[in-house]
Amino acid sequence: MADPPSNTVVAPKASRRRLGDATFSAIATTVLIVLLAAICEIGPRLGWWQEEILPTTSSIVASAADLLTQPQFWADAARTSLEIGLSIVFGSAIGLLLGLAFWKLPTVGRIFEPYLVSFYAVPMVLFYPLAIVVVGINASSVVILATIMTLIPVALNTTVGLNGIRPVYLKLARSLQCSPRQMLTSIALPAAAPFIVAGLRLGVVYALIGSIAMEFVTAQAGLGYRVRYLYEIFDSQTMFAYIFIILVVSMILTALLVVVEKLLVKGRTT
Repeated sequence: MADPPSNTVVAPKASRRRLGDATFSAIATTVLIVLLAAICEIGPRLGWWQEEILPTTSSIVASAADLLTQPQFWADAARTSLEIGLSIVFGSAIGLLLGLAFWKLPTVGRIFEPYLVSFYAVPMVLFYPLAIVVVGINASSVVILATIMTLIPVALNTTVGLNGIRPVYLKLARSLQCSPRQMLTSIALPAAAPFIVAGLRLGVVYALIGSIAMEFVTAQAGLGYRVRYLYEIFDSQTMFAYIFIILVVSMILTALLVVVEKLLVKGRTT
């Protein structure tokens, strides 16, 4: 029997699997954060900028840890958390109802949808004088404006998701004589779930941004107000500690939203 040719090459099996998008994003984000923290740490030490302009990373983290022991910080955090929570609840509920209305009443959707889209380019702070007239100078004005920012992506994404449902799904539901409630809860909402959940995720982010931004400009309490106050009295060390905590909370919230989104839309396809 002839020996096999010595130049035969056997293709090796793949030993490593390609990284998923979520894993790659997490690794890239971690690398960028570590790099930024290193630059902020060595910058003042090497004289690239003065520490009064941007303190070192270690001093910011130390100040942030000290803030966690102060009642004033927790009072600000409690107010901001309440504003964000109310904005998420009200904005998500109103956004979902608007999305359903635009889907069931296409003419109404064509009339009002362009106005919602245009609100993306309008700073909500412009409407603060109106909010003051309606509810006064208090947390309610911040909640109202942050709620408006929250409901816009929820309403638009819900409309897009519902309008994109395959007609065969609705025809099948009618052939089975499903009630309107069954068609909505068992057909429409599950089919549009990826878009709706993406809108809710954006809404939560906008609630956080809107609440902090409105506090920074207009409020007399809260995390955003405290950042502005510390800036005005030139306490950059404590100001950056507040900013650091806000960034950490926002990153944790974003990561949780990604996980929740994957769990909710798992197995859902349109």
